Amino acid sequence: MMKKYYLVIVVSALAIAAQAEKIDSSQFVAFYNYTIQTQDEEGKDVADSLRLALMVGTRATECTTFLTYNRDGRASREMMNAFIMHLPVVITDMDKSEVISHDNIYPYRYEVHESMAKVDWALDDDTLTICGLLCHGAKGKLYGKQWRVWYCEDIPASAGPWKLRGLPGLIVKAEDIDGIHCFELYETKNEVRAINRYSSPDYQKLSRKKMMSFKNKVLGNHRYAKEPTYYVSENPDDLGEIRHDGQIYYVANHMMVPQKAHVYQPLELE
Repeated sequence: MMKKYYLVIVVSALAIAAQAEKIDSSQFVAFYNYTIQTQDEEGKDVADSLRLALMVGTRATECTTFLTYNRDGRASREMMNAFIMHLPVVITDMDKSEVISHDNIYPYRYEVHESMAKVDWALDDDTLTICGLLCHGAKGKLYGKQWRVWYCEDIPASAGPWKLRGLPGLIVKAEDIDGIHCFELYETKNEVRAINRYSSPDYQKLSRKKMMSFKNKVLGNHRYAKEPTYYVSENPDDLGEIRHDGQIYYVANHMMVPQKAHVYQPLELE
């Protein structure tokens, strides 16, 4: 029998049975709004949004949700979006030239290790002021998607949201040329935070190619938006139900799954 929850504290998946190894400390934290233009289960246009925190050190970076950064586990619309939008936690270890991603696809958690991708950015003379910062334009291709980005040389960190990086300044704004994904800075602050590598026996380890293929197959299926758990043959015994803002969500294994989702928009095509 399905359990019903009307108030729930959901703990970050990274905090569950995970061992942390400190690899760096942040010099500053950059906060972004991440938006996805997509469709709901009825095919109507919708925009999902999520705040991100990028902790930037000299040897490593970590990009995670603002809720995880802020240690805020209260059920909210933004928490629901964190599970709908399928953006992994991304840790970039410059010393090892490695990117580690942690992803949740109900009912399991996944860990992906990959070499840092090199983007052949084409710099241009266009400028734009964002958050009072003078930014310069560039274009590049990463994992099959073309990106238009703006970076600020006054913040000399070769970093950016998600896996975007490699410019002579912090990436302040990034949009794919299809107008689906957009990351835009709204604030920075000086703060020292530990940047950790996480490991846990609960994480299933996949290559980036296999993870991308799996996500595109499962989440990209036409049934996903109307039946987000269509691919699960049997739900676990601890599956519960949350009602929030008139919507029904399922909770299990420290994850939230909407009763209805939105069309999956991949960040990686190849």
